[in-house]
Amino acid sequence: LMGGPITDLNVMSRRGCISHTVERLPVSSEVEIRSTDGTTIILPVGGGVTVLTDTAASLGPLDALVLDQQSQKLRLQPEGHELIFVIRLRVTAANG
Repeated sequence: LMGGPITDLNVMSRRGCISHTVERLPVSSEVEIRSTDGTTIILPVGGGVTVLTDTAASLGPLDALVLDQQSQKLRLQPEGHELIFVIRLRVTAANG
C-alpha cells in the first residue's frame, strides 16, 4: 500500500452457535470495560494500556486480554491516544 503496511482485524464465529460484536473504541483517558454474558476480548492496537487492578498489568500493542462472564469490570488507562477493540462472543445455541 502507498501509506505503508496495515493490520487487518477479522473476527469469525460459527453461525447459529456463536454471535459476536466488535467495538472500535478510541480512548485518551481511563475507560471502564464490563464483561457480558459470554467472552470479552480486549485488544489494544497502536499503543499500550495499563490494566488498573490490585496488581497493575500492562498490555502492549496487539496483546489480547480475555475476560469471561465471571470477570469484574475492568479499568484501562491508555498510554496516550489509543485505539482499543472490544470483541464480545456469545453462545447462541447448544453445540451438539
